[in-house]
Amino acid sequence: MIELSDITKTYGEGQEAYTALKGISFTIREGEFVSIMGPSGSGKSTLMHIIGCLDTPSSGTYVLEDRDVSTMTDDELAEVRKDKIGFVFQAFNLLPRTTVLRNVMLPLVYANVPEEERERRARAALVSAGLSEDHFSHLSNQLSGGQIQRVAIARALVNDPALILADEPTGNLDSKTSLVVLGTLQKLNRAHGRTIVLITHEPDIAEHADRLIRLRDGRVVADEKNPTPRDATQETKLYDGTDESVTNKLS
Repeated sequence: MIELSDITKTYGEGQEAYTALKGISFTIREGEFVSIMGPSGSGKSTLMHIIGCLDTPSSGTYVLEDRDVSTMTDDELAEVRKDKIGFVFQAFNLLPRTTVLRNVMLPLVYANVPEEERERRARAALVSAGLSEDHFSHLSNQLSGGQIQRVAIARALVNDPALILADEPTGNLDSKTSLVVLGTLQKLNRAHGRTIVLITHEPDIAEHADRLIRLRDGRVVADEKNPTPRDATQETKLYDGTDESVTNKLS
């Protein structure tokens, strides 16, 4: 699905130039759940912008579903973002005085989908993200942090994108709520085959993915399979005190 070949990104010119990415190369297959992890300044945000078609590389090639997006115009990049990528952000980015259902329907307005079909698809996406129908008419500012993030996940799903790109999706959440959101992403990957790229600086969050790509100083320093991904659904039992084995494993 994704193929990055020798991607570089440089900001500025001359002595003021700063190279954020220094020859990044890797592939991600359809249906993978991959974490891209690194400390502040490692280049992960810059890489996320390129994968998400929010920016273009200075050099190198980026192919998404057999299309070379590294040389596309701004309008072409916008089309790819609309049709191929679902974004989940740390800050949620929902309209606060708008219902859950209408927040999720919004991307379909820009895609010129008829209203009846917009509602049908939004309802299906909300159910897939783990929300029940009694939440659909609530305003987004009436929900908990975890519920809001699941609405954001539903919004990312509603256009049926090839890729879900989650940028620090648990950054504003407490530990238990983070596990609920991670469990939702794992379900979408395992039960529905969604391709998910998770950007994070937290090792314990990254370890829920099936593959870990580690960045440092603009380079890939490790790319490895995770033989034992942490199961967010099982970990939530720690907070309920119902599963001693999970408590022992995490302590």
